[in-house]
Amino acid sequence: MAKMSTSLSPGGRPAAYPFLLAELVALQGLWLGWWLAEPLPNSGNIGGRIYRFYLLSRTFPQVVPGVSYAQSRIGQIAGELDQPGNLVQRGPILLAAALIVLAGLGLGDLALRGLRVRSALSWKERVPLSFGLGMIALGLLTLGLGRAGLLLAMPIRGLLVLLAGWFAASTWVGPAGADDRHEDRRNVLPFLGFLAVTAPFVILMLLAAMLPTIDFDALEYHVQGPKESYLGGRIAFQPHNVYTSMPFGVEMLHLLGMVVLGDWWRGALVGQVVVMVHAPMAAAMIGLAASRIGSPRAGWVAAVAYLTTPWVFRLAALPYVEGPMCYYHAALIWAALRADSPRGWGLVGALAGGAMACKYPALISAVVPFGLAALASRSPKAVLGFTIGVAVVIGPWLAKNVVDTGNPVYPLQNGLFGGQPWSPQREAKWQAAHGAKPPSWSAFRDGVIDVAGRSDWQSGLYLALAPLAFLRRGSRRREAWLLAYVASIFGTWFFLTHRLDRFWLPVLPPLAVLAGLGADWTRGRVWTAWLGIVLFLVTVTNFAYATTPLTAFNEWTGDLSALRRRVPDLLNAPLAKMDRELPADARPLLVGQAAVFHLDHTVVFNTVFDDEILETLARDRTPEQVRRALLDRGITHIYVDWPEIARHRKPGGYGFTDFVQPEVFARWVDAGVLEPMPAPGPDRDLFRVRKP
Repeated sequence: MAKMSTSLSPGGRPAAYPFLLAELVALQGLWLGWWLAEPLPNSGNIGGRIYRFYLLSRTFPQVVPGVSYAQSRIGQIAGELDQPGNLVQRGPILLAAALIVLAGLGLGDLALRGLRVRSALSWKERVPLSFGLGMIALGLLTLGLGRAGLLLAMPIRGLLVLLAGWFAASTWVGPAGADDRHEDRRNVLPFLGFLAVTAPFVILMLLAAMLPTIDFDALEYHVQGPKESYLGGRIAFQPHNVYTSMPFGVEMLHLLGMVVLGDWWRGALVGQVVVMVHAPMAAAMIGLAASRIGSPRAGWVAAVAYLTTPWVFRLAALPYVEGPMCYYHAALIWAALRADSPRGWGLVGALAGGAMACKYPALISAVVPFGLAALASRSPKAVLGFTIGVAVVIGPWLAKNVVDTGNPVYPLQNGLFGGQPWSPQREAKWQAAHGAKPPSWSAFRDGVIDVAGRSDWQSGLYLALAPLAFLRRGSRRREAWLLAYVASIFGTWFFLTHRLDRFWLPVLPPLAVLAGLGADWTRGRVWTAWLGIVLFLVTVTNFAYATTPLTAFNEWTGDLSALRRRVPDLLNAPLAKMDRELPADARPLLVGQAAVFHLDHTVVFNTVFDDEILETLARDRTPEQVRRALLDRGITHIYVDWPEIARHRKPGGYGFTDFVQPEVFARWVDAGVLEPMPAPGPDRDLFRVRKP
């Protein structure tokens, strides 16, 4: 291959084309064979090995003889859609989410007007870009109102209606130009094809987003933090939940949903739907970026590659922040390609700030790389515009932490900024769990393989198509920049983080752009036919896997009222039993358990990285002093989750204070401070605090 001409423009065919094409088809066939046959790493968690080939072969009935319709994945998916009458329960959730999305589009449109860049954009660019800017603005607006204690339903609903009306009235003003109309007509067939491939993914993403979350992190802080702010009527420092001091731009959408609906449980589902909308909006930005570098076909394939990735389905179905963060990385790529003025770089800065408002690691995956790009423009005004954009968006979150703790990036960088109520002990525990892992060749190799395709939720399209982008002529400089960006995200993930797989997901937008460009390296009929086969095999496999419970909860048309009762039992039956059986005015202290969102009672709890509340109240105190401290906090019961405590204490766990031991509770029972109650489950204890 070294002697062959690989300088191809789309449609170009050098003399070596047949040989090059044959080699590429063979290599892709080998790659897809490995991807389909490699055991999914997390399938061992359910007691068996699962292969993508197994799912692919059983997607349709009778492909494997004897596999009936009911046994096929298509039949099983249809079986999860067999209660369409329950969809009416989702009406208020969808309406509230639509109001928030439309209001965000209105705010984003105002931002584009303020930056004076709106007139240079087509409607296809304005809508997904306005969405991202609007979500940033809504997050900051909710933060400001929440800190002021002004989470008032009627005024907020009225404001959202006005903003949504502004978008409806102003966005489509002015007839499309002749060029736009011609381009729209030309894109009808590709759009219909795109819709046919991606609509099943998006529809099921939407249905999955309207199901109660089952994820521990979400139950502990992504939706629990907003729930406490909603019930308290304001956004305040939560000393028992360190995660709520991180940027909460995405979580503000859950809080906004709670305010709009006047219900913390359904409001969280509203937020999940708004989070889900980031997926198609990210695909739009990815498609626009690929089209700008390459061609419309590159854009369509890039958008398909991203939107059909099981990781994207998972991020859309669960209230994680990585889905919105990937949107901002996609928008950043597009905005950087368009940035040719200080205002353009201000837009880039705002989007980078939006990424960091999702999660601190975006500082190194978004703010730093695009800040360096602004510097590379050699324009002081561009650097200033970028800096202002970042500061306007992330500044309020940092200021909130300064007010609450004295540290703008609490709980990080305490050696530099200090910050209370952090302590050396908590810092050591945090670093042991969240600090950078030592590098090794085997860990690096495994990380590369996971990103390439072994990860359960990764798509095979990225490695199959992205390398082919460099066969194109005329855009290799930008493709090299995208590849360098992918390498920088992976490198910082590997060397600077504790390597949680979700942390490398910002590689998906640039990889999707490269995949789109690679799909369009030539327009030959043989390649086009083979590309269709590759797209079909991978997207069907991705759909088969994404729609299993291994990706997200999939009772898509279930009765929400029944699920509200049943999901807590599925997650933690003893905790749910305690919540059901305690008196309505009970206020239990939970020891060892922090996944509390679904509980109807107001509970006192802390995360494993916060000071243990029980120890704070009881250490070095007499039994009578312990009783008084508990009653002063309004604590009526104590629930102890010994299996969860044991999980934290085992090697490799986060650690748990030695103060909490069965003997401690036995002494308090003997002293008449606590009264044992029937255990809600195996290895769980429940006590009532006795009044004097």
